[in-house]
Amino acid sequence: MVDIGNSLPKFTYGFTVNMNYKNFDLMVFAQGQGGNMLLQGLRRLDMLDANYQTAILNRWTGEGSTNDNPRLTRNDPNGNYTKMSKYYLQKGDYMRIKLVSLGYTIPKDVTSRFGASKVRIFVTGENLFTFTKYTGYDPEIAGGNEYGIDRAYYPQARTFLFGANIQF
Repeated sequence: MVDIGNSLPKFTYGFTVNMNYKNFDLMVFAQGQGGNMLLQGLRRLDMLDANYQTAILNRWTGEGSTNDNPRLTRNDPNGNYTKMSKYYLQKGDYMRIKLVSLGYTIPKDVTSRFGASKVRIFVTGENLFTFTKYTGYDPEIAGGNEYGIDRAYYPQARTFLFGANIQF
């Protein structure tokens, strides 16, 4: 038995930045993890004709070509692409800009005309950027029964929200 990695991260982190300038406010929240391995299982190994990712274009094609990916053949006699191996393990390190909110509070002399004590308009974005070398859909795997195995669950949606907070 050989230890080829652990799906549990060695560390997780997060940070929040809040800034205000005049009537503007900005909040940025980021989080991530590092020191873990993920099994990138997007491709079905039991089907030779299952879709490959574009990394397969950098496969071994003969003398002088790359050794990053094994040669690709119709019947795969060596089991390079049909057997589970550490070939499918990848580092699960990532940092994600999870939440960004930018707001503007309208001055009281303007809002008092409408009978409001405070009006703040804002735009918020979630899951805006993910910095990772992981080639699967999402290094923050949240689905399934096996932690650390990417079975092609949909990645977290990038969403935008526009709104207003009004106090009377």
